[in-house]
Amino acid sequence: MLSPLNGLSARAPRLRRAAGALIVTAIAALIFWRTSYPTIHWWDSAEYSLAAGTLGIVGPPGSLLLTLLGWPVARLPVGSSPAHLLNLLAGALAAVTTGLVYVIAVRLLRFTEPSATEGDRRALAALGAALGALTFAFGATLWEYAVQFTPYVLSTVFAALILWVLLRWWKEADHPDAWRSIALLGLLFGLDFSVHRTNAMLLPGALVWILLRHPPTLRTPKSLLAGTVGLLLGLAVQLLIIPIGIGAMTRSPLFWDAPTNWSRFWDYASIQRLGGGFLVQLFPRKAAFWSVQVSDFLRVLGANFFHWNGPAGVLGVVPAAAALLGLTTLWRRDRRLGIRHTLVLFLQAAMTVLFLNIPAHFFRTFDRHYLPVCVTIAVLMSYGFATTMGAAAQLSLKRMRLAAGAVGMLVVLVPLSQVIGNWTRRDASKRYVTKEFATSLLTSLPRDAILFTVGDNDTFPLLYFQAVEGVRQDVTIINLAVANLPAFADELLRRDPSFPLALSSAERAALSARGSTPDTITIPVAGSAESLGLPVGAKPPAAITVTVKPQFGTKLLLADITVLDIVRTNRWRRPVCFAITGTPSMG
Repeated sequence: MLSPLNGLSARAPRLRRAAGALIVTAIAALIFWRTSYPTIHWWDSAEYSLAAGTLGIVGPPGSLLLTLLGWPVARLPVGSSPAHLLNLLAGALAAVTTGLVYVIAVRLLRFTEPSATEGDRRALAALGAALGALTFAFGATLWEYAVQFTPYVLSTVFAALILWVLLRWWKEADHPDAWRSIALLGLLFGLDFSVHRTNAMLLPGALVWILLRHPPTLRTPKSLLAGTVGLLLGLAVQLLIIPIGIGAMTRSPLFWDAPTNWSRFWDYASIQRLGGGFLVQLFPRKAAFWSVQVSDFLRVLGANFFHWNGPAGVLGVVPAAAALLGLTTLWRRDRRLGIRHTLVLFLQAAMTVLFLNIPAHFFRTFDRHYLPVCVTIAVLMSYGFATTMGAAAQLSLKRMRLAAGAVGMLVVLVPLSQVIGNWTRRDASKRYVTKEFATSLLTSLPRDAILFTVGDNDTFPLLYFQAVEGVRQDVTIINLAVANLPAFADELLRRDPSFPLALSSAERAALSARGSTPDTITIPVAGSAESLGLPVGAKPPAAITVTVKPQFGTKLLLADITVLDIVRTNRWRRPVCFAITGTPSMG
């Protein structure tokens, strides 16, 4: 009779930790879901929602795993829009990150706390870890991306998983089966190649972690083989993009980046269109290293962990203080573990700044790419909150209940202040501006229109509502930047053989060659005054002569040639429109 009870008693601590992780995850998820966008947002949200809704290919580096996760979610018959369902998935992923931060902090506590620690003190320390994880969840950056469908919250999940595996391996490094954790670590790094590759910045720190804890691991055949096989298996997932890309050529409006063969796969994987070499360009720096690049990195860290503006006031400084306390406590309790964690954080941060090599005055913030570093800091912060609550319990035992209550109240107030301070900025539950823009533009077009757009925000939202939610599927949308790709016109014609394009690849190449641009192009006019939108009684001209002048240098861009080819071949059968987001030179 006692055996089952003994087994249950032995499992009780594990069950309590699991329950704590679930509660933390649930609290974060509820807040994220309550404040999520009801539809798509600008930039990556629209593009990745379109990819998940149509199983299309996002431009490199993309996020194949996010697309595969989102594809079935976007098809759930639950009465909500696909975009909203995908945003809820993003909230779930961010909540999982929050739960993992809690789990890692509690594991650090188990590794470093004295074994004789009282149960009440352990419980309060776990509560502190939970409050620390929630403080990170409701900070400026994670919350921003937890309410919209992008790959950046999935990157945080992988960052937390990698840190968890490193800590797990730390404890079992001397065990014969430690190679299993090395295999799992390799698998996570390999899979991250299909997430957004940001966690490659953790690889140097992981190698140093292994080298300093158990150097033989890096020369043991079993461990090396396990890590290599895990890495290759993870990387092999990216190969799925070839059959998916082949299908996207006819299934999705996101087809122009589809790697349909080995050559195009390598171009996609190495990001050839944006410069190649996997975008590794450490030198020369594109901007001042300290005043621009490091400053931008520190600005984002400050927004999450060290700020004193807004309703939170001085409480905004507490997360940074807790992270420093966590690191100091880790050094004091386990010097080796503290050194390793410091090196992992330093190398991850340094590699992130060096790799991103951001230019000055870039038109978008890079805060999303700093999120994995924020996860590493959040673990220390959560650990710091845990040790603070443990200290409060100790003060209570010493009859210093007033001081203990003050410390406990401070720790509780920090995540609450984060929620209150960031709610207005992060509550996107009533933001429909992207939907209103896209649907208004689409519905205002004449039937069977050909619409030329210029950027991300006048293209992907329109394509999403057209392809995923069925708005104005008679309209053909052509992004002029995409039309500059050499194969775009041929791919468009293969998708729709009736589309008005007549020039061959050789003819387009000849027109774009230096010195071969014609001065004028004559386009015959066909149709009545009414069909052309002219005043009643007006007489259409027999032809229109266009003076061709390259926008840059002496050559026509491929997009210019595509526009001219469409206008000439169309022969006024379909209305040709240009988005107001373009410049006068578009028309």
